[in-house]
Amino acid sequence: MKPASVISIFIAIILIIGGYFLCTHARTLAPNDAAIDGNTSLSEDGNVVTELLLTGQTFSKVDIDISDCKVEIHGNAETSSVTLVNFNENTYIAAAGEKVLTVSNQISFLDYFNLDGTGVTFSGVWKTLRSFFTYDTSDAQQEIHIYLGADAEISQVSVTVDTGTTLRLVDLDKNCDVSVKVVNSNAEISNLNVASMSVSGSGSEISVGNSSANIFEYSAKETKFITNNFVSENIVLDTESSEISLLNTDFRNIEAELGTSNLIMSTKYDRTSYFRKIQITEGVITENETEIGQKDESAEETLGTLPGNMTITVESGSINITFGVEILPPVAEEAPENPAA
Repeated sequence: MKPASVISIFIAIILIIGGYFLCTHARTLAPNDAAIDGNTSLSEDGNVVTELLLTGQTFSKVDIDISDCKVEIHGNAETSSVTLVNFNENTYIAAAGEKVLTVSNQISFLDYFNLDGTGVTFSGVWKTLRSFFTYDTSDAQQEIHIYLGADAEISQVSVTVDTGTTLRLVDLDKNCDVSVKVVNSNAEISNLNVASMSVSGSGSEISVGNSSANIFEYSAKETKFITNNFVSENIVLDTESSEISLLNTDFRNIEAELGTSNLIMSTKYDRTSYFRKIQITEGVITENETEIGQKDESAEETLGTLPGNMTITVESGSINITFGVEILPPVAEEAPENPAA
C-alpha cells in the first residue's frame, strides 16, 4: 500500500473518531437544554415569533451578547422567558445551564458543537432548511425580549450590545451587579435598584433614569451619557471623551477623570456639603450660573469633616454644576390639537 493511502486512511479514522466523540458529547448535553421549550409561529403582522419558556431552570447569572438588533430586558416579570422575533432556526443561542442564562445572536462555527452546553442546540439540517424556506426573515427587524422572573435569585447581569443595537433594560430590583457595554448603539436603563452598575463602550448614547446603585462606574468614551433621578453612594467616572449630564443626581462621593469632556451636574445638596477638589486645565468651571475660573478647592482642614467628597478633573472642556436645585430634563412641548371642523 502506498504511503499516501496509509496517511489518508489514518486521517479518515481520526475524523470518524472525532465525529463520534462530538455526537456523543452533544447527546449527553442535550438534557441541559431540554427545559427550554421553543414554539415558533407567524404573527398577524407577519413577524416570526419564537417563544422560549425557561421552565424549571434556576440561574444566578445572565449573559447577553447582541449585535444589530432591538433588545428589551424586563427584570420584574411573572416568569422567566425569552421571545425572539424574526430569527430562523440555529441563528441564535438561548441556553440555561450551569446556573447561567445565555442569550446571543453572535454565532461562530464552534457554537454548533455546543461543547460547553451554551452553544446552538442544533435541530438538524432538515429543520434548519425548512425554517429558512418557510420564514423569510432576510429583511425583517430582529428583536429579542428577555423576561427575568421577579423570584429569580440573580447575582450578576452582563449585557453587551454592538453595531446599531437599541437596548432597553428596565424594572430590575435585585441585589445584583449589572454590567452594560454599549458600542455604536443606544441604551435606555430605567427603574433599576441594584448593588452596583458599570457602564462602558464607545460611540453611543446612554441614559439612566429613576434608578439607584450603591456603586456606579462609567468608563465609556466618545459617548453621550445622561442620568436623571439617580441615587448612588459612590460614583466613579473615567473617560477620555464624553458628553456627561448628571441631572438631579444624589450622591455622597464622586471621583471623575474626564479627559476632553463636558460635564453638567445638578444636585439638591449645597456646595458646602462636599469637600471639593474641582479643576479644569482648559475651560471654565461654572457653579450656579457663575463662572469661578479653573479651580474650586475646599480648605484642607475640612477634609473628612463633610458628609461628601467631590474630586473632578477635566483636561479640556467645561464643568457646569448646580448645587441646591433639582434640575430635570426639558419637557417636550405637546403638539396643539387640531381645531374642531
